[in-house]
Amino acid sequence: MAEDQELSLFPNYDTELIENQYIIVLHENKISFKLNPDDYEGSQVLMRKEATDFLISHKLDPEVVDRTFTFALTGFTAKIDKERIQDVINDPRVKYVEQDRMGMLGKKPKNEEDPIVSTQVIPWGVERVGGPFQYRGRNSVFVVDTGIDLDHPDLNVDEKKGFDPYQEKKKDWNLDDEHGHGTHVAGTIAALDNHYGVVGVAAGVPVVPVKIFTGPRAAYTYSGMIAGIEHIGVRGIPGDVANLSFGGFDSSTALDEAVLNVSEKRRIWMVIAAGNSALTADSFSPARVNGKYTITVSAFQRGDIFASFSHFGPPIKFSAPGVGILSTWINARYVNSTGTSMAAPHVAGLRVLGDVYTNGYVLRYPLSVPDPIAFGKPE
Repeated sequence: MAEDQELSLFPNYDTELIENQYIIVLHENKISFKLNPDDYEGSQVLMRKEATDFLISHKLDPEVVDRTFTFALTGFTAKIDKERIQDVINDPRVKYVEQDRMGMLGKKPKNEEDPIVSTQVIPWGVERVGGPFQYRGRNSVFVVDTGIDLDHPDLNVDEKKGFDPYQEKKKDWNLDDEHGHGTHVAGTIAALDNHYGVVGVAAGVPVVPVKIFTGPRAAYTYSGMIAGIEHIGVRGIPGDVANLSFGGFDSSTALDEAVLNVSEKRRIWMVIAAGNSALTADSFSPARVNGKYTITVSAFQRGDIFASFSHFGPPIKFSAPGVGILSTWINARYVNSTGTSMAAPHVAGLRVLGDVYTNGYVLRYPLSVPDPIAFGKPE
């Protein structure tokens, strides 16, 4: 197994505004119907009518409605000329309006790693958090990412609960990972204990691909991300976990609210990467979300030394291994990768097993109170 090349997955979150495309969030108590969380399809039909009537009331084309949200948010996305948007913002039914953005992570890193074919390795990070543990529960972990390699022999992938927000028809959905990032995340969480490859923190737990980054360059929109979070609210059950190994975005009220709403309405744990710019985490979405069921995670390296690139400070709740992490990759391969994206899935694996404990604190932390190190059993 060749391991001399280490990949650094520090995603590029430079975004640009999508011209004339807006996320319009309404006050729930000012819409004309009562949202029913147990009738998602019915609520969606009613929200589309609500959005259509709203636009007509502003003498705007009702055909410009794109997505509708009834769980993560109460509202819709639409194409509206920027000269008309202020009228929409001033409508008393409107809570806020946010212009949609788009971007891409960039090409998947090149690597020359050989697949592991005959032996199983316990990655240092899995061992450091107390693992591996064999998963035997009924919950799942939603991997909100670039998809998952659906045929990887070391992963238990649940396609039935998966979601592709960029294809309108389900028959056109592509949940397979074309980039690598999501598959790497999934392996740290859940790689099988099968005498092959690597083993994850919660070995064998079903991982669900929610593909908010699409294509080999991992393109995304904010509205697509929110649609992915909404899907988790629709398909998830209490005790499920969603791993959000993305962060460092320009502040997005809509994305933050979606993450918080779904976590609290469904009691689904949102485990969020802190970000990789050596700045305070509270300035970035969704890392800054601080709720009862959210856990923002920083990164450390071997020796419990805080990673120099990691975001820090509140609302981070745990730190986890994030440097030189060996995990699954596309095309049934395995690579080392680095970033808070690699730290968060350690905690996602622990959280689906139950409470997350700690057995120490990171060293060389930039603030006076260091982050506690995530661990799977009380000492």
